[in-house]
Amino acid sequence: MRLINPQRISSRSRWMTMCSLMVIASLVGCSGAPKASKSGFLGDYSQLKPSERFDGAYFWENPKIKDYKKVMVDPVVVHFAPNAEGIGIDPGKLKQLTDRATQDLMKVIAKRNQLVHNPGPGVGRLRAAITDIKTTTAVANIHPATKLSGVGLGGAAFEAELVDSLTGERLAAIYDSKAGSRFAPGAGVQQLGHAQQVIDRAVEQFGQYLDEMAKARAQRMGR
Repeated sequence: MRLINPQRISSRSRWMTMCSLMVIASLVGCSGAPKASKSGFLGDYSQLKPSERFDGAYFWENPKIKDYKKVMVDPVVVHFAPNAEGIGIDPGKLKQLTDRATQDLMKVIAKRNQLVHNPGPGVGRLRAAITDIKTTTAVANIHPATKLSGVGLGGAAFEAELVDSLTGERLAAIYDSKAGSRFAPGAGVQQLGHAQQVIDRAVEQFGQYLDEMAKARAQRMGR
């Protein structure tokens, strides 16, 4: 009878796991965040600097922004950078992303400011674009050996600015790129799941920013 060496089986198992990781990594890459390259959507990027408020995004704000209580929202668009990874994605799926982002932005604004639909005095105009997308690779998010790694993570890059609706004066601007989370339920098995997660988080942070602006206005009025 031929005896089975447990140590040999264990070594073979580790070798197979390593091979699986190498194959998956070669197919999908190790980083889920697209490079935050400037797409041209914002035009001028010279004012923007790394920001702690938005977790390393490039950001700038005009002190005048605190005086704006009304906001109109342009539909979110896709404005890919020349070297963007998401150029080949189905336009229908991209439209779902932009439509949802537009609606979510309008919701968070309506909770904190007056949402309007036409330009006017004291009205800020928000314009935003998705500028790159890295798709999620489902097999890498299911495989136990890659569960805690960055292999297969998707992500998104975006740019946005708030301007005076009449003069075009810039009130705030941001551009950023993020990877999704391995632990987001369901996002890891959808092609654009992590990209959607990143965009949702950006909208949430924008809502928190609006809260800060509202508190600052209230404090000034109380003095």
